[in-house]
Amino acid sequence: MVGANGTETAGEFQKNSLGWQLQQVQQRVEEFIERLLFGNDPNRKPAFDWSLPDWLLEGLFWMLVIALVGWAGWQLYKLLNPYLFPAGRLRRSPAPSTNSQPQALTISEWLGRSRTAQQQGDYREACRCLYMAMLQNLNDKELIPQQLSRTDGEYLHLVQTLNPPQPYQTLIRTHEQLCFSDAAISSDTFERCWQAYQEIQP
Repeated sequence: MVGANGTETAGEFQKNSLGWQLQQVQQRVEEFIERLLFGNDPNRKPAFDWSLPDWLLEGLFWMLVIALVGWAGWQLYKLLNPYLFPAGRLRRSPAPSTNSQPQALTISEWLGRSRTAQQQGDYREACRCLYMAMLQNLNDKELIPQQLSRTDGEYLHLVQTLNPPQPYQTLIRTHEQLCFSDAAISSDTFERCWQAYQEIQP
């Protein structure tokens, strides 16, 4: 209702207030519970007075709002954290320990794995093991020390000084093909790699 001066009356204002709306929700919940417990018997009297003070309802409401806002803020923080602080996380992360690096196998172990994979028809793994045997061979002879960070391109550049460089280049280029292509590796490719490895054996 609007009074003569164009303002809402006190009754209308109370019906729009938060306390009044919470009271209406409370009343509906009470009626629902009473119907569940006592059915629709018009003669029965409610055994309990379910009404709660307005200040308690309002306090519970604001606690719920604060909890929801806090939860949403935490979820947003977890979502955006990798984008907001990537540099700090890199500075705090410990240097990788040498123990976490894979242990190097001997040349004969790599060759054994290569033969096993070849017998199982896994020519991709067989060629990869020959490549690893070649790197171990270069490392053992102290020609090119093995480094995990070194790329095939760097190895291609370094083996140019070896005599002859072609067998090394065959194994390295095949390894590049393994890493950057999903193409199937045939038995012919494995035989070429095996022949190349035989040429670099002492």
